[in-house]
Amino acid sequence: MSFPLPDSEFRTDEPAPQSPWRIADLIVFAVFFLLTVLLLPITVLRVWHIFSPELRVADLTAVDQVILQGLMNSVLVGFIAFLIKVVHRQSFVETIHWFRNHQFSTGFLISLGATLAISVLLVSSFFPAGEPPPIERLLSSATAVYVFAIFGIGAAPLFEEIIFRGFLFKVLFDIGGSGMAVSVTAILFALLHLPQLWGSWGGVILIFIVGYILSFVRLRSNSLIPSFIIHTSYNTMLFGVFALSTFVQKGPR
Repeated sequence: MSFPLPDSEFRTDEPAPQSPWRIADLIVFAVFFLLTVLLLPITVLRVWHIFSPELRVADLTAVDQVILQGLMNSVLVGFIAFLIKVVHRQSFVETIHWFRNHQFSTGFLISLGATLAISVLLVSSFFPAGEPPPIERLLSSATAVYVFAIFGIGAAPLFEEIIFRGFLFKVLFDIGGSGMAVSVTAILFALLHLPQLWGSWGGVILIFIVGYILSFVRLRSNSLIPSFIIHTSYNTMLFGVFALSTFVQKGPR
């Protein structure tokens, strides 16, 4: 099974095209993902050692980690494009469902993203972690907050939506239907953020709920654009609060 194109729901004279996506494609991507996570940081550090022989993993700054994360996301999206365009000879835009959204207004999507961010912050305040999660330790300076904000607002939503609600959602939907696509992408989305939220299990549950909502909107709209707008609005509100908090706490007195 496969999602129809937005204007094809009224066509009754054409059979639905057979999906090209199989479990083998999911396994190939999973293997490439694991290899990227394991080998890319090692490769980058080895290159870095050429210019700074004394560099250790513990010495990586928040900015360095943001650059590394951005590089990993770029490699993954590039591999997805390779699978779609070269291996399966499909349209990249149609495969990830980058279609115009007719289901939800832009204002509603922006408001939903901001509301989710505020809700997460409020709920998290009632369930504080025993120790600050890694992301809070990384965001301990104004510079780190600003760099994270630029990446988190300008690049991360697009990369993550292409990976999760674009490619993986499509493959999982073709394999097991909408229930599998929504639930599994939400779980994988939460696992992606697990290193940043380690120790804050309430935060992990909340990010799973956010991921579930993003995937559900993707399902209802049959388009990647609405979840991308929500994700961008969500990150913008979160980083706006972090930036304001950092300025108040560490700004000039």
